[in-house]
Amino acid sequence: MASLPMIELGDVPPLSMEEFRHRCIGVLDAAELSALDALLDDDCTDECDDEFVVAYRAHEIQMKNVSGRLRASAWGPEVRFTEKSFPGYDVAFAKMIQDAFAKSNPMEKEQDIDRARFWLVDSLAGVGEGTVKHVYAYAIKLKICERWARLSESAGDAAVLNVINANDPAYAAQASQE
Repeated sequence: MASLPMIELGDVPPLSMEEFRHRCIGVLDAAELSALDALLDDDCTDECDDEFVVAYRAHEIQMKNVSGRLRASAWGPEVRFTEKSFPGYDVAFAKMIQDAFAKSNPMEKEQDIDRARFWLVDSLAGVGEGTVKHVYAYAIKLKICERWARLSESAGDAAVLNVINANDPAYAAQASQE
């Protein structure tokens, strides 16, 4: 931990996730590396018994429940939303997510959600000497900073254009002929 540069939300990542993962080899044992990989893989559904990973995943479910409930209520009473169960409930985290979703500006909403994630991983890692939990927290922060560093107006325009084109039957027909 001492060799890792400090990182704050909005910082340009001081190293890539690949470089970070490489630095962890030889420092973390096989179980810790496996937990790190499970933590960073958004599509991973493998069971992981690491306390930090379990808690982080539970909070991600809580965030999706809060946002889903808020969106469903905004769409009206005919929209049903079923929450997914998870271990524990964090009132402070739920409030941060709820406040983020109250923002009308999508950029501010995303920033507040990631601010809540930064707060969460610091909370899960605890205070004191650097532990493997601090390495996991750093990994999440680095992943968030990498995502923000990739965002640009042109990338956003391209993503919106892709969504529009994907929903345009004429465009889909033309693309399939090419």
